[in-house]
Amino acid sequence: MTSIPATKAAISALKIEQRVERDVKAGIPEHDRRNHTESEEGLRSYVVREIIGRVHENRQTELDKELADRSEVEIRQLFQDLKNTDALVEKKISSRMANLVSGLKRSAQDYSAVRMDLEIFRHRNGLTREAVYRESRILHHSVIFFIVILETVLNAFFLSKGSDLGLVGGFFQAFIISLVNLGFAAFMAFSLRNCFHQNLVRKGAAVLVSAAVLAVAIIFVLGVGHYREALEQNPFTASQLAMTSLWNQPLGIQDFNSWIMVVVSAIALILLTAKFFVVDDRYPGYTAITRRVRALQKSWAETFEEAIESINELGEEVHELLAEKEKTIRAQFIQFKASIERSEEIHRHYHEDIAKAQGLLDELIRYYQSYSARMLNRRAAYFGELLRFELDKLPRLNTTGLEQHQQDLAAFEALMNELDEAYIGAIDTVNARCESVQESLAALVDKLELDYGLRRA
Repeated sequence: MTSIPATKAAISALKIEQRVERDVKAGIPEHDRRNHTESEEGLRSYVVREIIGRVHENRQTELDKELADRSEVEIRQLFQDLKNTDALVEKKISSRMANLVSGLKRSAQDYSAVRMDLEIFRHRNGLTREAVYRESRILHHSVIFFIVILETVLNAFFLSKGSDLGLVGGFFQAFIISLVNLGFAAFMAFSLRNCFHQNLVRKGAAVLVSAAVLAVAIIFVLGVGHYREALEQNPFTASQLAMTSLWNQPLGIQDFNSWIMVVVSAIALILLTAKFFVVDDRYPGYTAITRRVRALQKSWAETFEEAIESINELGEEVHELLAEKEKTIRAQFIQFKASIERSEEIHRHYHEDIAKAQGLLDELIRYYQSYSARMLNRRAAYFGELLRFELDKLPRLNTTGLEQHQQDLAAFEALMNELDEAYIGAIDTVNARCESVQESLAALVDKLELDYGLRRA
């Protein structure tokens, strides 16, 4: 902001002494004059134009900036939004409810369809009991992995002596044997499970397959023992020797370590078969369809819980939005009121600047008269009043926006008195609407469960 300069600075800027010297040489001022000289009028014009004009421009810029800041407030709109919370909540809920209802219906249809498949499966297969199986797949695979690794390690010890690669070669041979046993166990468990099927043809075929797999598995286990014994005799022809010995004398293993290896493989095969068999229900296919039913049953329950949680999240979201609006209203009101006070202060300072400018003009005229009197060696030639600003011709600050905003401030103060009540009412509206929607969802779930036969009435 341009400030009122000091008297000495103004005297130097206006070059008053040179003006006086010029006027004295021209015979001005006369001793008994009653009017101002051209130089004196020039001093007034300079102060009005160069000093008050700049001060006015800066003060007006400050006022315009405050006016622009106040024009950006949205107190009325934000307050009206609080009053219209029911419309806001209804808009948000309606868009979300469509997705929630669609998801619940789709989940109910899927669950109902699989339940129907389960009932059809039970009816066709004459089942009246629930499926018995292990829930945890992780534990199942962990036990199988442990059995395979343990069998591999034990067999690797016996096979390492006759292997060209020592313990490493024995380990790989033992690992291959364990994988073959794993395949036999899985196929054996599948065959045994089909032995419980009510279809006689399928049951008979399963019995034959089980017997065949068991026979092949026994031959393979004994062959492992013969191979271990043949390694002791000749590692290079061990396979041929083992096959010949197995064909001629299946139980003719003479080496004790080879029998231990046979026993280890047999035990591993039995354990793996038992593990594969008990992990699912003994009736084939019963576990798979039961797992699907329970998975969709869980999904159905989770869908409803997610729907309720979604409504709760929506309520919290609207609560945060309302709190932000309430906070914004208070902040904007404080800023609006402070801006009006600053604008009034700017207007007051401008009038003070005019008074200071008048004092500066008085000092400049006195200095003009005093210096001219010293040069003429007499008293000051001017006896009238000092120069005065013509106030009606001075630039005025545009305060139209300020006057309007002063009226708005009174209205905003009334709104602030109602803000707490409006905010509490908005929160209550949100809570009531969310509770109503949750009750509607619960009623919809009951209806869907009855319509799709998910529970009895």
